[in-house]
Amino acid sequence: MNLGPDRAGAEVLPEVLPSSRADFYGGLAWIAFGIAIGIASWRMDRLERMGVSFFTAPGLVPGVLGVLITACGLILAVRSLRRGAFASVQAPPVLLRPDVLGRIGITLLLCLGFALGLVGRVPFWAAGALYLFVQIAVLQYPERKAQGEVARGLAVAAVIALSAAGTIAFMFQEIFLVRLP
Repeated sequence: MNLGPDRAGAEVLPEVLPSSRADFYGGLAWIAFGIAIGIASWRMDRLERMGVSFFTAPGLVPGVLGVLITACGLILAVRSLRRGAFASVQAPPVLLRPDVLGRIGITLLLCLGFALGLVGRVPFWAAGALYLFVQIAVLQYPERKAQGEVARGLAVAAVIALSAAGTIAFMFQEIFLVRLP
């Protein structure tokens, strides 16, 4: 049974939608996480005694991120309530599907490989590019293979990985003046 196109024009199938109840609890978790970040950033030393401006204080960016995470969690929770989060019939949790668990496991392994195996051993831009390339290529492989676009997928992954890694390294080193490992 097809639900028809969503707002972005993609086909939405009922078996891939998370349950509204899971979205509601996830929204509450994101709200709590965002509030915790906001509180922690508020408690950070603002370095006023050193004449540091408000816009360069250490807690500003985490505080803004905490507010944004809280807002996104609130949006998720409200949306789930509108979709019937506490109705008697719920879709099974998407997280428990084997394909989703496999993707989560692959992502976890690749993140650990990036953090423990690459960062600090090779230049950051190269570590980031390699991580992004492998992440995109591995996770998109089944869809690209089914469409007969493996080579194109690898090319797209390479362009995205190199562009993103170069941009991130440039921004942190040249704009934010942060030394990368």
